[in-house]
Amino acid sequence: MGNTKEILWADSHPWSTTLASLVPLWLLSFAIMAEGFPRPPISIELARTSFVLAITVSIVLLWKKWMTIALLLFSLFPFHLLYVFDEISTTYKTPFIILCAFILTIGMVGYQRSRSAWLRWLILLGAFVVALVMAWHATFSFWRMTDDLGYVRCFPDAQGCAPLTGQETPWWVLFLSLWSW
Repeated sequence: MGNTKEILWADSHPWSTTLASLVPLWLLSFAIMAEGFPRPPISIELARTSFVLAITVSIVLLWKKWMTIALLLFSLFPFHLLYVFDEISTTYKTPFIILCAFILTIGMVGYQRSRSAWLRWLILLGAFVVALVMAWHATFSFWRMTDDLGYVRCFPDAQGCAPLTGQETPWWVLFLSLWSW
């Protein structure tokens, strides 16, 4: 009986429902972009608005049964990124957060559109693990880069510390270069 319910979800919910369930994840991702230095691309006011909207949209989506509790919990992953990307320059942190949210989006869509109950959970778990591994890899790559550039006991772009010059390793290389582990 449980499998039938799982299978029918994808059939009874259009793509608009699937896309709507992604809104809390992205709103929370935008909200956490407001923390950091140099000046983040998201203002504090916009971050607060994103956070409140994420809560409101989540309640509505749960009430309408367009989102499951599992997806709601999965959408909270960006809060973990606050810890993972702590003290990293927003020049790098912002694209790292966006790429992690994109990986999680793929997992959420796969979870909702899959017809197999066990495959749904495997997709969700896989996306979680990939996003987490990529986030930690990007963090370690960033700090390795700053060590190579000679930053000692100083966070690049922070007050009292030399700013990044623009000659550093691009963010996409740090995020995607798994062979550098």
